[in-house]
Amino acid sequence: MSKKSIVLQTTLELITQQGICGTSLSQIIKESGVANGTVYHHFKNKDEIISELYFMLTQDFGTVIMRNIPPADEKKQFPIMWKNLFYYFINNPLAFTFSEQIARSSEIPLKMKEEARKYYKEIDDFFRKGIRNKTFKPYTPLIMEELFFGNVASMVKVYKNEKVKLLDKHIDQAIEISWKGFLR
Repeated sequence: MSKKSIVLQTTLELITQQGICGTSLSQIIKESGVANGTVYHHFKNKDEIISELYFMLTQDFGTVIMRNIPPADEKKQFPIMWKNLFYYFINNPLAFTFSEQIARSSEIPLKMKEEARKYYKEIDDFFRKGIRNKTFKPYTPLIMEELFFGNVASMVKVYKNEKVKLLDKHIDQAIEISWKGFLR
């Protein structure tokens, strides 16, 4: 792992535990074990580290959701998208925590959030196509994306809390409920 990657990973770990404001640059440097000069070679300040981390994870989310999506109708694509995000979060708990606690918080400037939307273009296109094809109700695509994400995130929380042993049938039920909420 490169020194830059170590700094980003350490920052991710620290801010998911303490928040952005509770994490200092000196703590990032100390915990990463990377020399001051090396950190400053890659980043001007903590805000630049947070920005790169935010864009990197946002790009991951957008890419993961649309991975292995067949050129088919929305009904066949939707469960794949849903499961892609669900299993990504299950296998990457820090990314999930970041997305829940940090990415949606006021600690990330609105301008940065708007710029990062470019990584969700394919997801936005999916919902817009469903609206055009009259598969989906004519809702605002951004709201649809957030509700899609929220449904997945809720099931990740159920999985993490282990109050219900999630079986494939539970995941299929969650997907069906989510899907039916968008249908025309």
